[in-house]
Amino acid sequence: MNKTLIGKQNVLFLINDSAKELEVHCENLNVIYDKTLSRYDFENFFIFVYPNKCLIYKDLLPEGYVFKYRPGIEIYKQKFNDKLFDLYEILKDEIDIYYKTDVHINLKGNYLVYKYFINLINSKFNLNIIPKEISLEVNECVLNSLPYGIGDLTWPTNLGDQHLENKLDNFYFNDELTWFYCKYLIQNDSEIRFLDYKLNDNTSKLEGQIAAWNIISENILYKKNPDKVPMKIIIFYDSFLLHILPLYFDLFNEIYFIKNFYIKELVELINPDYVFEFRVERFLA
Repeated sequence: MNKTLIGKQNVLFLINDSAKELEVHCENLNVIYDKTLSRYDFENFFIFVYPNKCLIYKDLLPEGYVFKYRPGIEIYKQKFNDKLFDLYEILKDEIDIYYKTDVHINLKGNYLVYKYFINLINSKFNLNIIPKEISLEVNECVLNSLPYGIGDLTWPTNLGDQHLENKLDNFYFNDELTWFYCKYLIQNDSEIRFLDYKLNDNTSKLEGQIAAWNIISENILYKKNPDKVPMKIIIFYDSFLLHILPLYFDLFNEIYFIKNFYIKELVELINPDYVFEFRVERFLA
């Protein structure tokens, strides 16, 4: 079954997937299995929600798809109130911040989120973290020709037997910002450590491998920065944050990146000062 839905102006959307994104927004389907969100029991927790692509590009959905509802985020807002930050509010007036041929936000959009996050925690926790200033360049290209694991809506596994007249997309980049996913070579002498879910260091066992999807999904990324803000932080994240992780590596004294939903047992094991979760709306569950 095809998972790529062809919209207007060559913008592609995801359909027929387990998150049922379009059914959620067009038919008010509620997929939140725990309406009380009881698994979240850590006081110093904050969640940042990326809007789904079909909200950002709702006017480019094919005929018959009308974006009306956001049931999941409404439930989360009732739980977290001012601890939830709907990133739609900072992205809604921007242009070209999500890929046309991939489900994800691009570097331009993610850089806006990064600066917003730093300004927010500076204000909330009386910090003085200076965001890294980068200038973005852009190339028009076919994303799946790049060795970065993007352009997923043009992959045969998602596109199926459909034909695309135009696969070009805008790729934003900065030469000083090292791409991590599918590019980073794991080295045992690196400050970036790969831990298992019991916090054992797996880095030496993984040395020489590329930080691909399975490795990142099965391991916790950990970095210690002795000269940075003296806080121990956990960041739970999904693939939306994955492509810009290097900008977050150096923000705090200790920082754990867990590509997963909030896990109570890990929070208790690590005992952090604060927990942040970055989650795209379609993965609220």
